[in-house]
Amino acid sequence: MPTKNSKTQSITYGAMIIAIFGMLLLLNRQTGSFFEEVFLYIFPIPMVAYSAIYGWKRSIPVFIGMCLISFLCGTFTSIFYAISQAFIGLAFGTSLNHRRDMTRTLLMVMVLSALANVLSTIVLASLFGYNITAEVAAMKEGMHESMVHAMELTGGSNPQSQQTMEAMESIMTPAFLKRMLVISMIFFGALQGFIVYQLSLIILKRLRFPVESPKPLVQYFPPKW
Repeated sequence: MPTKNSKTQSITYGAMIIAIFGMLLLLNRQTGSFFEEVFLYIFPIPMVAYSAIYGWKRSIPVFIGMCLISFLCGTFTSIFYAISQAFIGLAFGTSLNHRRDMTRTLLMVMVLSALANVLSTIVLASLFGYNITAEVAAMKEGMHESMVHAMELTGGSNPQSQQTMEAMESIMTPAFLKRMLVISMIFFGALQGFIVYQLSLIILKRLRFPVESPKPLVQYFPPKW
């Protein structure tokens, strides 16, 4: 049963974590979101540190506090990023607190980061009136113009170049480009999750939290379920 001192320490530590999170949001706001792409890798770490030590039950109020501070100190675009990254930190830290398999934990963080990346793109696109279909059509038109320009530089049109161009146009359909866009968002989201995982473990080791040493990338294998 937690003592009064441990409860006081957890409350104090939670307030400090929320303050650090708010400081990052204010710094991002004052710089005009200049460092937002960098902060995406840092936003989960305060929540990871807290939930890894105190578990998910005590971390829920801290997570709620982070959500509130996001609305108070964050920009319109950073609110969704901050909340989603704090949730990833909560899930990651809880997994560390329960001493779960590190490989499964890594996969969980990568999947959550990929989902957050896709959802953030869809949500922000709908809020700002960003038409993904129109952008894909513009992308296809730009690729067509680039191919025509490349053909002109290589000496004009010939049967072989014309066949190559027709083959490329048959492949680069709007549906194909949309799939490639989603795949790229998933890939970069998973890569972001991997970086968050490694950074969090490095910082937790500095805080003398008992975690396993990060494995080299070549040693990661899917878990046996």
